[in-house]
Amino acid sequence: MTRALLLLPLLAACAAPVVADRPIAPREVTLYRDTVTAQMTDGALCTSVRGASSGPWSGAFRGCPHTWPVEVRRPTTRPRLPLAPVAQDPWVVLTAPNGAQGFGPRG
Repeated sequence: MTRALLLLPLLAACAAPVVADRPIAPREVTLYRDTVTAQMTDGALCTSVRGASSGPWSGAFRGCPHTWPVEVRRPTTRPRLPLAPVAQDPWVVLTAPNGAQGFGPRG
């Protein structure tokens, strides 16, 4: 019983949420034909799915704690297109609480 009581504070510390020193940001962003996915710096994998429309589309991340708006300005017909941060002519814009960031094809 004493051993279990000694382990309780240790287990509680492991379950405590981690507070980030920096704002959460996308680590990797990928544009697919019908979705955008982002692997976040906190480990969350976020996805936004295209509606029934064709052409540019917008939505929000689902399935993760970051329900940021997502705007796809230039859809792709490629099955998978890795994106990188860009300053001009973004294909995808993610709007975090601390501002919007654009992403375009790597290379």
